[in-house]
Amino acid sequence: MRVAIINLIMLFFFASFACAERPMEELPMYGGRHDPKVALNKENSREAAKLGWQYYYNEDLDTAMKRFNQAWMFDHDNVDALWGFGIIMGRRASREDTEGNLRESIRFLEMANSKARNNYRITIDLAFSYTVFGEFLKTQGRSPESGKYFQRARELFKQAESIGSRYPLLYYNWSVLEFYEGNYQMAKARLDEAKELGFNPDPQYEEELKTKQDLFRQSRIE
Repeated sequence: MRVAIINLIMLFFFASFACAERPMEELPMYGGRHDPKVALNKENSREAAKLGWQYYYNEDLDTAMKRFNQAWMFDHDNVDALWGFGIIMGRRASREDTEGNLRESIRFLEMANSKARNNYRITIDLAFSYTVFGEFLKTQGRSPESGKYFQRARELFKQAESIGSRYPLLYYNWSVLEFYEGNYQMAKARLDEAKELGFNPDPQYEEELKTKQDLFRQSRIE
């Protein structure tokens, strides 16, 4: 399964902080308000999760959530369902309840990661959610708290590298962490690693990184 990540350099920090009212089938695990008495059926669960990914990649996040809920309903341990919950909540953070949805993204991705320790793609998604949440906290003036999330992201990136070091998205996302922490030289090095592995980076991110590097060099000269 190809991993989709939260869009880089998105202006989610300016998202509405009002929590959207949604029907329970559009909330992970039915929002905790529904405990279906359905017999375990792993095949039905796998098929529902497969549909969830299809809708997700077609940008129909609400329908994707419904299908992931069905996957979870048939098998509470379905890793794809938990993974889907996590990345959809991360995406929703760009439009509504930024802090709440990022916390939920991390919660579900942690659950998925605990059940699939060798799936480095889940680990990378989890690390990126920690990265984005750390930056969000920093923009809110909560730097001491944000540092803990950045540190956790770094640990997860290292963990993912020990399993899947040839996956370019690892280094692209890791570059973003370095960028947010102001380590622009290391951010460029990580970006170059991703490009060497065939990744085509976001031009906006490359330009922003170059600008930050130039400003940093200029300040050192002055």
